[in-house]
Amino acid sequence: MEFLHDISAYLEAVLVSISANFWLALLFIFLVCIGEAVFIVGLLVPSLPILLLTGGIIAQGGLPFWPIFFAATLGAIIGDAISYFVGWWLKDRIRTVWPFKNHLGLIAQGELFFQRHGGKAIFIGRFITGVKATVPGVAGMMGMSYRYFTIINVISAFVWAAAHILPGMLLTAWLDSIGLSLELVIVVGAIVLTVAFLLVHYWKRIMLLLFIPLMGERGQALKAKWEAEAAAAKAANDAAVAVMLARSDAAAAAKAAKAAGHEKLS
Repeated sequence: MEFLHDISAYLEAVLVSISANFWLALLFIFLVCIGEAVFIVGLLVPSLPILLLTGGIIAQGGLPFWPIFFAATLGAIIGDAISYFVGWWLKDRIRTVWPFKNHLGLIAQGELFFQRHGGKAIFIGRFITGVKATVPGVAGMMGMSYRYFTIINVISAFVWAAAHILPGMLLTAWLDSIGLSLELVIVVGAIVLTVAFLLVHYWKRIMLLLFIPLMGERGQALKAKWEAEAAAAKAANDAAVAVMLARSDAAAAAKAAKAAGHEKLS
């Protein structure tokens, strides 16, 4: 457990050093909230633990609430707007541009999510890991009205910022009263969630490696069944990607035909 305390102490020291300079803290939170919303790139930005810890620092009087809250909100609005314009600008070309071409499956999932929920996807998606990094860009790709997008973007950004900062503020005093730190809870929680994620998503692979060889014929039957399910899931995902690519190709062909028609007229 000592290494967990060391990690939590390090996180606390980093954030406290940043919070010692108000403008640096404001810029840091602003950039984190932009980064976590940028198309695909946001997958790499750990905004949740950073904002929870920031809420703890606010509760301890290290930072003022309102400037940090508005910096987080503005960053979230700008990040989603950047994603929207990336999708709007690239449209069908997005599948050929790095890093988007490496995440076609994720983009296809975002497209299906957007088609299912419409404008609500912008609000809901902001709170769902993975989806939040694709939905604003998909909205731009699919031609959603920017005015409508902006209304949902702004409203959801205020709710999102409050939902990430306030829990850190509320938990800090209670955790201090029972002898725990918010940093330690976040570190332990991150480890638990990571282990849980691996177990939920890869438990079949773990079983295949550790236990299936010991189960004889029944184990081989389970292995065959799981492999068939995995193949079916992959086929469904490939089909979704194929639909997205076909739509992109059709849009590109229509655009080229329209351009050719204008050239003939001129």
